[in-house]
Amino acid sequence: MKKWILGAVFAVCILVSAPVFSVCAQETKAAEEMGEDAGEIDDSLLEEIDLTDIEEFLGENEETKEVSFQELIRSLLSQEGQPDKKEVFSRIWQLAASELVESKGIFIQLLIMCAAFAVLHNFANVFENSQIHTTCFFMFYMALITLLMKSYLLIHQIITSVMSSLTEFMQVLLPAFCMALIFSGAMSTAAVFYQIVAAVIFLVENILVYIVVPAVHIYVVMQMLNYMTGGDMISHLTKLLRKIICWSLRIMVAAVAGINIIQNLIAPALDGLKNTAVTKALNMIPGIGGSANAVTSMFLGSAAVIKNGIGAAALIILLILCLGPVIKVAVLMLLYKLTGALVQPISDKRVCGCISSVGDGAALLLQVLVTAMMMFMVTIAIVTAAVK
Repeated sequence: MKKWILGAVFAVCILVSAPVFSVCAQETKAAEEMGEDAGEIDDSLLEEIDLTDIEEFLGENEETKEVSFQELIRSLLSQEGQPDKKEVFSRIWQLAASELVESKGIFIQLLIMCAAFAVLHNFANVFENSQIHTTCFFMFYMALITLLMKSYLLIHQIITSVMSSLTEFMQVLLPAFCMALIFSGAMSTAAVFYQIVAAVIFLVENILVYIVVPAVHIYVVMQMLNYMTGGDMISHLTKLLRKIICWSLRIMVAAVAGINIIQNLIAPALDGLKNTAVTKALNMIPGIGGSANAVTSMFLGSAAVIKNGIGAAALIILLILCLGPVIKVAVLMLLYKLTGALVQPISDKRVCGCISSVGDGAALLLQVLVTAMMMFMVTIAIVTAAVK
């Protein structure tokens, strides 16, 4: 009797659990189909966004000619684009080592010139006529200024070229990123992003290139003249000019970050309100309301993923564009500082000050480049993170 009861209970459990397993299987299959549909939507949305101008820019630029923007986005979205830390640090070390090898010629020339000047300086002290000593010093100082300005103008050319590349990349990125924002239902945020990027491009192209960079040139020349006279005739003026340059860069970064934060506290909320109204309206449609709401949510979610992928890829491209020049300028700056420190025991203090002033100018130009890069990166990062 007990066996019959146990058999009956077992049969009932099978009959009851069969529909449950069937429903679970159907849900799993539906989830898989939904995931496949989401992937197809991602691919179709990415194909709809025009990336031709970005690809052309990357192909024309020396640092990014081997990078495909679309493939970079796909790699990031598929979670296969996680960077190898060892490879990144190895790449940075290789760049720094190559820049040291390329810049060693200037370093050796400066050391030889300073050593030769020390010998001539001691030899000229033998003569009673001080005019010989003064003439030798100014001839050497003019030759030193010529060599230093030649390498300094090379740094200036690097900085202006990179800032031009940054603005050109942001100009070609702007339509694609705004389209991705619109697809994700962030029309107000897209309008705000367009205005902010246009303002930052104006700051870089006009304020940084035509005002701040020439101010750095004036600072370097004034420092050289100040050390040539051997006194402190314009030392306070040069300090004031340096403070103005540094505070101008800080104010620009703070202003761009503040405007981005304030605008992205309001615009995404407006977009969310509009999207909520649309989804509520779709739910009210009899019969197809639930399906339409699901499709809309899937579309907006896929568009948000594409938007995040474009934003992350843009940040990577900005880093690639700036990494090499930043390392090059940093190496030259350190070489100038190191040269000034090494020649101090054997050379005149005016010579050491002249070399160090060029190092200070290179540091200011490096700060200008980092400021331009940070303004663009902060804008992209805040907008990408603000839109959900």
